Amino acid sequence: MSDVARRLSRWQAKYSPEMAAQTTARIYADMSARYLASMVDLCAMELETKQVLDSSGIDTLYIVFYLDFARQLFKLSHGRTISDPTLAKEAQVLLEKWQRRGLDPNVLAAIRFEVFSVPAP
Repeated sequence: MSDVARRLSRWQAKYSPEMAAQTTARIYADMSARYLASMVDLCAMELETKQVLDSSGIDTLYIVFYLDFARQLFKLSHGRTISDPTLAKEAQVLLEKWQRRGLDPNVLAAIRFEVFSVPAP
């Protein structure tokens, strides 16, 4: 138990709510700008995905699931430095996961290629 108490006392010595508030205030503008840029990209991706779904004739009941696939692919590909072959493999894993959940693999592949420009591995 003394280890827990010792760890707590060390953490309390290092952490200060005032310093955390100052740090957050200092970087808030940059954080907000990055968040805004990310949300603009995310909304544009969702719009492109909806256009692919519209042209594929997907029932509206399933749109949310295809959007979930697209959001996961967006998270994987956006703001990260991942090689193209690795991205293609990871996108294929996502496609297979959502295919097993009952989504059409042709539509998933269309989203992968038309929205994200990721070819099949």
